[in-house]
Amino acid sequence: MTDAKHVPHDLGGRRLTVRRIAALAASLVAVSCLVFLLGADYLWPLFIFPLFLGAVFFFELGSLAVTFWLGNFFVLYYSFREPSTAGVVRQALLGIVLFFLAGLLLGRVQRKNHEMQALLAASSLNDRLTGLYNYGTFVDYLHNEITKTDRYGGELTLIMLDLDHFKQFNDRHGHEAGNDVLRRVGATLRNAVRDADMAARYGGEEFTVLIRGDETQGYELAERLRRAIETTAVEVRGGGEVFCTVSAGVATYPVGATDETELVERADDALYESKRRGRNRVTIYAGVAEQSELPASLSA
Repeated sequence: MTDAKHVPHDLGGRRLTVRRIAALAASLVAVSCLVFLLGADYLWPLFIFPLFLGAVFFFELGSLAVTFWLGNFFVLYYSFREPSTAGVVRQALLGIVLFFLAGLLLGRVQRKNHEMQALLAASSLNDRLTGLYNYGTFVDYLHNEITKTDRYGGELTLIMLDLDHFKQFNDRHGHEAGNDVLRRVGATLRNAVRDADMAARYGGEEFTVLIRGDETQGYELAERLRRAIETTAVEVRGGGEVFCTVSAGVATYPVGATDETELVERADDALYESKRRGRNRVTIYAGVAEQSELPASLSA
């Protein structure tokens, strides 16, 4: 599944890494030049800035890189500017070691903070129970994909799925069993969709899948999902196993809808037509007066 913002993360990540490397290298060169101009008394205070920058940008690895530069700079400085004594060498080596340890600590703290921020960001995008994207993320993603389709062409297909008789299931087997069903449906959707597609929990027992493709591709995917869900067993109280079914509706853009709101409405109309016809089936939206259970290419 792709990110909700649909940004090319690999390219953007590489560019950010290059900019960070350039910034760190520039700070090291600038500080080194200043120390050459001002003298060794400014060696430790000035190198604090690139050490902090390296830890923030690259965590422990950045601290190691800055310390490596510092060690080589120390050798070059005392080779060309000032004679080094044993005491100066010991002092410089101790300073480098302390810098390295401080950098490692700073880098580790920064890494933990980064991981926590990433976890918080992910929790704001995903539904905690199913692991799928949540409603808000889906709405943003749908808007972006509609905009891209208007600009570059192609087709989008939206699948809406709703668990059949889910309220009765909860009443009979308990909400924890119902949560287990939702988790298993979420896992089924995650395993079935491509990286370029998006699966989300739309709300309650309703799910959506948005793909780039036509209604035939959408129908085929919806059928695979329906069959996978109806064969997934859920353990309930008493040690027994039960099975759930799902109804689905399929609609396309721009062929079957004029905007994102209408696309959702069309898929929802097709979903409820599936329920009206007996549930546990997939219906393609085919206009106000008629719904199609099978595309012509699959009706044979």
